[in-house]
Amino acid sequence: MRFELKGKLVFSGELSRIKEDIDAVIKGAEPVLIKGAPKGKETEAAKIIRWHIVGNELELELESGRYVRAHDALLRLAKILATELGKKHKLGLRGISARDYRIILPIAEAPAKAVAEIKKLPHEVVVGDSSVEIHIKELTEAELRGRVVDRLVSMVEETLARASARAAEPMVVREGPKRPHTFKKNPFDVAKKLGWIRDFPGRGQWIYEEPYAKLLQAIEDIIIEEVARPLKFEEVMLPKLIPLEVMQRMPGYLDGVPEGMYYVSPPPRDPEAFKDFKQKLKLTKRVPVEDLKKILKEPAYVLAPAQCEPFYETFAFSHVRMEDLPVKQFDRSGWTYRWEGGGVEGLLRTQEFRRIEFVFLGSPEDVVSIRDAVVDQSIKVVDKLEMEWRLLVATPFYMREGVIGDGSDSSQVATYDVEVLLPYNDSWLEIGSYNVHRNKFVETFKIKEVKGRQVWTGCCGFGTSRWVVGFLAQHGFDPSRWPEPIRRRVGSLPPVPKVVE
Repeated sequence: MRFELKGKLVFSGELSRIKEDIDAVIKGAEPVLIKGAPKGKETEAAKIIRWHIVGNELELELESGRYVRAHDALLRLAKILATELGKKHKLGLRGISARDYRIILPIAEAPAKAVAEIKKLPHEVVVGDSSVEIHIKELTEAELRGRVVDRLVSMVEETLARASARAAEPMVVREGPKRPHTFKKNPFDVAKKLGWIRDFPGRGQWIYEEPYAKLLQAIEDIIIEEVARPLKFEEVMLPKLIPLEVMQRMPGYLDGVPEGMYYVSPPPRDPEAFKDFKQKLKLTKRVPVEDLKKILKEPAYVLAPAQCEPFYETFAFSHVRMEDLPVKQFDRSGWTYRWEGGGVEGLLRTQEFRRIEFVFLGSPEDVVSIRDAVVDQSIKVVDKLEMEWRLLVATPFYMREGVIGDGSDSSQVATYDVEVLLPYNDSWLEIGSYNVHRNKFVETFKIKEVKGRQVWTGCCGFGTSRWVVGFLAQHGFDPSRWPEPIRRRVGSLPPVPKVVE
């Protein structure tokens, strides 16, 4: 990766008379420009290629690799010059800017979909066979200090990583035993026919009747008994109405998939504000949506799309002690919401669904160990339910770093997914995602350890609505043919309410 920057520092007075002093400061700044680069990577830090004076302006050209990027070096140099020239010559720094910035990112490949997405960025982007070149004109001091460049680079890298992950064959690291499947129907069709689920006006939502609810509850109870309790996770109840400022700290959501969330606009607590709305509703018997738009405040919340957001907020802008860690909690107190738009598909992709979310905070070693233990216990549950499964590694959408190596070293794996077979169409359905965030969430939520020791977070999501789909797809709807742990908990299924068409 290369950064080539043409920048400018504007001072309060003429600079040509103090050229020798400026030269001395610049030559002495080298240690500051490489500070923070890893040992052995100093050549990838920043260096000043050339500089010259035009009146009260100092124009500079800087180059760098990935470490101590050129824009950071410009800001460091500006601080040093402002201090030295201020003390010696009473000159003040009046402005910092970059008139031309070229960033070259090496790539192995660039899928067509990623190229199309990258080219929508508000800057000139050229995608070649072996690199992506970003060309930025006129960056202000606020943009340089506000990390605009770093976020732009991250957006490009994450777009390429997501596209590559989608294009790659799944890396399967473990598989369960092959099982016979006599039931080969789509459980969605059968559930509707039997009345286990019923239509609801909201797209991607269903009314789940007693038989379905009992089965889901039984599966959730087994997960709690076989995974949460043995691993000493404590149950909590997390909010499902998430303020936007909290959501903004969730990497990859508002800045990655804002189109996948439900936004909530609170109303004014004033009956008079709704006077015309109520009158029109009574007169027309139709909801006057346009009037409603005028009344509601701006969006202030989203309905929880991840379920774990409040856990990280518990520790946000705070210090923790390693001796008090790890913290391990789980939540099953409500629904999760994601706007799927046209992607809704039966019971597989719904917009309101059940999950059990495991969340944890601890040392890097603890977080990896906890995640791996949850994976192992989950697989035992899937085996107990006699479902055909496989475990694969994946790249979460909020991280560029998915898996390093062949997946055999779990400390190098960001995400494991558990999938179960859908015999009716011979495809696989993800029912669980097991994640190590490394320091990604710790940084965005500003969580620190009192002695500066490194802490990580992790989460494991059990999509229990999908567990039900996978279970029915493999075992069918006759409870007498279900595995014993489920039969024992479900007992006799109640009849569904009858509706005369």
